[in-house]
Amino acid sequence: MPRKTSKFTIKEAELAAALEITPQRLDEIIDFFSSDPNDEWELTEGDHFMYTSQKWKNRIFSDLGAFAIAKYLDSHENKSLWDRIVEFVTHHREKIRNAFVRKKIYENSSSLTCRNGRYFLSKKDTVAILSTSYARLNKSFEDLKHSERPLKIFVDFDEIDGARCYSLSGFYRLSQNLSNQLTSKDRRAWCEAVDIVGRKTLKAITAEADSRQQRIQKAMGEAKKRDKETCQITREKPTRHDQFNIAAHHIFSSKHYPHLAVSVDNLITLKEGVHKEFHTWNRGNGNPCTVNDLIDFVCERYLDSSEVLLRLYQVKSMFPNEPVSTKQRQRQPQPKSQLPGEKAA
Repeated sequence: MPRKTSKFTIKEAELAAALEITPQRLDEIIDFFSSDPNDEWELTEGDHFMYTSQKWKNRIFSDLGAFAIAKYLDSHENKSLWDRIVEFVTHHREKIRNAFVRKKIYENSSSLTCRNGRYFLSKKDTVAILSTSYARLNKSFEDLKHSERPLKIFVDFDEIDGARCYSLSGFYRLSQNLSNQLTSKDRRAWCEAVDIVGRKTLKAITAEADSRQQRIQKAMGEAKKRDKETCQITREKPTRHDQFNIAAHHIFSSKHYPHLAVSVDNLITLKEGVHKEFHTWNRGNGNPCTVNDLIDFVCERYLDSSEVLLRLYQVKSMFPNEPVSTKQRQRQPQPKSQLPGEKAA
């Protein structure tokens, strides 16, 4: 729900510049409005302006306030400012809309995934950014699939984990379609802004994601070098006669603890088979994991690996403010071994 102050967005300096007057002259005009309560000129707090500082009488204006002052100047000083102030307010509204478009994109781009050199957005995030419905997005998608320049699988859209997602090229095609086809003028303007402002915003987001991935890869390489390309659980190292891949594992999962993703201290070198075994034990690569999960895994599956436990408890002490356990995994309990001669219960 919009704040009560959301209609007040025009700063004094911006309004004075648009009216081609000084801030001091703007103060004089406002004082004139207040001097005679019985004349036709009225500037009301709460409708035309609000104070941002009562002490210094700093104000911020609504569109109505800007129009009222422009009308006064046109009437008393013959400045012919009306067209200019209309243009200023229109441009100001566009700037506000663009700012909210950027905000919407930043808040709904967590699904951005790089796949075969292209970034894809989930359908959920696409609907949120375009401020439309699933049904309307589906209609645009079908229209574009059957257009003269149809959307292409793997290029403009794809299926990831059974759900449709859109590459940035497909996303921009959808925003253009909606900006032309929607009946609401405001919604058309929003989708047009997404197409224009969104390109720069998403370019910045993907550039940062690419840079972050490079930093993660660098940290992984440093971790493997630190660990001498040796699995820290089994103490095995690839040789000519025993070849296997080595993985740098994020102790606190990079997706769920992104602030630790580039920390070499949060990485441990594991034999690829052990790495896969851990994530299967942890119910999939997509599940969050922490240092306690790896400790539990070692205690259950690699009972003689005492050295790695010392290392993991050191990691635990390095990140004391991080959660140390994830939600309880629903794994089948391990049956107890029956000793020779022991009767089953």
